[in-house]
Amino acid sequence: MLPLPTESTVLGLPGRVVFGLLVLAAIGAFAYSISRRVRVLLAGRPDDRFTRIPKRILRTLQYAFAQRRMFRDPYAGFFHILIFSGFVVLTVRSIELVVEGLVPGFMLLPGAAGNAYTLIKDVFEVLVLVGVGLAVFRRLFARPKRLDLSMDAWLILFLIAYLMITDLVAEAARVAAAGPGTTSAWAPAVAAIAARLAGASPTRLQSLYGFCWWTHLLDLLFFANYLPYSKHFHIITSIPNVFFMNLQPMGRLTPIDLENTERFGAQRVEDFTWKQMLDGYTCTECGRCRVVCPTALTGKPLDPKIFIGRVRDAVYEATPGILSAADGRGNGAPGGRRDLIGGWISEDTIWACTMCGFCTTACPVFIIPAVDKIAEMRRYLVLDRAEFPKEVQNAFKGMETNGNPWNISAASRADWAEGLDVVTMAEAGERQIEVLFWVGCAGSYEDRAKRVSKAFVELLNAAGVSFAILGGEETCTGDSARRMGNEYLFQMLAQQNVETLNNYKIRRIVTNCPHCFNTIGNEYRDFGGSYEVVHGTQLVAELVAAGRLKLTTPIADTIAFHDPCYLGRYNGAYEAPRQILRAIPGLEVTELPRSRERGLCCGAGGGRMWMEEKLGERINQTRMREIADAGTGAVGVSCPFCMVMIGNAKDEIGVATQPFDVIELARRAMG
Repeated sequence: MLPLPTESTVLGLPGRVVFGLLVLAAIGAFAYSISRRVRVLLAGRPDDRFTRIPKRILRTLQYAFAQRRMFRDPYAGFFHILIFSGFVVLTVRSIELVVEGLVPGFMLLPGAAGNAYTLIKDVFEVLVLVGVGLAVFRRLFARPKRLDLSMDAWLILFLIAYLMITDLVAEAARVAAAGPGTTSAWAPAVAAIAARLAGASPTRLQSLYGFCWWTHLLDLLFFANYLPYSKHFHIITSIPNVFFMNLQPMGRLTPIDLENTERFGAQRVEDFTWKQMLDGYTCTECGRCRVVCPTALTGKPLDPKIFIGRVRDAVYEATPGILSAADGRGNGAPGGRRDLIGGWISEDTIWACTMCGFCTTACPVFIIPAVDKIAEMRRYLVLDRAEFPKEVQNAFKGMETNGNPWNISAASRADWAEGLDVVTMAEAGERQIEVLFWVGCAGSYEDRAKRVSKAFVELLNAAGVSFAILGGEETCTGDSARRMGNEYLFQMLAQQNVETLNNYKIRRIVTNCPHCFNTIGNEYRDFGGSYEVVHGTQLVAELVAAGRLKLTTPIADTIAFHDPCYLGRYNGAYEAPRQILRAIPGLEVTELPRSRERGLCCGAGGGRMWMEEKLGERINQTRMREIADAGTGAVGVSCPFCMVMIGNAKDEIGVATQPFDVIELARRAMG
């Protein structure tokens, strides 16, 4: 009678020595690989992500462990949580197996705790196999367009499944070898497999146990050392990446200390922060970022999934040089590696981004695939090399000399208000002002936006709101300048505006431009300007809800609403425009197929308003076709840039759907 198969019968003393050497080698190799990755990160620019620790822990529990974002795709979320949860549960088992290979008879959880864990492990091993099966089915028969075929993914799925199968079969062989009457009530899946093995000879069961025990642990050791060189490195890095996520407002770009910074923007991967390089390590290549990316959908060079992959590959290529410099054996100069800009990432790719933020909200591990990194590369091109699209020159010049990208005289900024009951802050004197109306460049100079400004003033006057404008003291917020990489011009404009606002002790500001809304509310704080900023639709919705505005005139039409990126995705303001539309009698409101956080950009963000669109399909036309296909008579917007882009697209492709600003419609409904 052969002894029951255990780790002792599998190994013996020589086997334990060999196994111990294997474990030490695997741990050493893993530590070497991870240390190289960490040392590369430390070569990046500093970024303080050790603040607000309780909130970071909460977010990690929500998004890393509970995988909150994954369930936006219920199918993928379901099988992913099965696999992830199984891995968490199997961590205890993995530790126990390794130690018992070195210390015969070792049990990490004896007694009742061990029985409870055995049951949980048994269930979760089966659930992991179910999750792997669902993942395989999805890739073979229902693969979404955002996913690319990858041998790496198939290898990872195989390694995961093999870990589960070998552990189950090894335990089943041990139970079957114990003979009739042996029960495994705490492991029903193991019991079911053991029943199938009941007729096998003791020799065969011992061999089966030994084979599964060895290959399970070899799989585990190989898996751990393969991950740092695989796209599935995110299994290790995703939890810290979520923990170190950006807790600043999404619409805030990090400022540059212009006086004390030697290098502007990112020329090399080392010019990124350590967190931005960690993003590259963490990308899962799930493709969620490309689903509603306006550039990926219209054939532009920028696909955020490919972009972040190239950033990661650039980091890998730069690793030997970075480590040599860290060891004092070189200066980290590019040498034989490709340039980041022009080599790994083309300038067309950098200038294509509309910075709509979809990739930011779609990424399940908070990588922010494009926006922050593209902003840094644009800063390098503009501030260091003075290279940017030629048509941007006029916008820069206009903002610098006349305070607006249209380059129209600053003296005519308040001409739109002639004949209206409007006062400037300078004229208001001691009068109590409820809110400052920040008109913005578009609302002051662009013809359609000027009509919206007038309609808004009439709404405020009808509601009895005490307000004022800055008139000639207002200048461009600098949003386009910053997102086109001209941080110097942005900071000049920001400091000028903050000084003006603080001089009048302004605390509440309303604006109809989401770009002004985002910049003043989220970015001026870095320059001493802390204000309560509301969008025009938010204030009007407040006034309607409070009964200060009566929308009584019917508008018989059907309408959908196009969400501006900087109002919705960047600042979470989705409801106010819809509340106004629903309050208008006779107006039937429907949703576009892509709306709210999945809304498609109009193409004007990130300074693209001032650039020619020469590559691929025009984004505004793509969006207008979607709107027209929805079959409504009108589309509502709440951004002057969106109005220009969608209005132009309407004429360019010849559709009937008419764009209206929500503020205009509210003014019409007021009678």
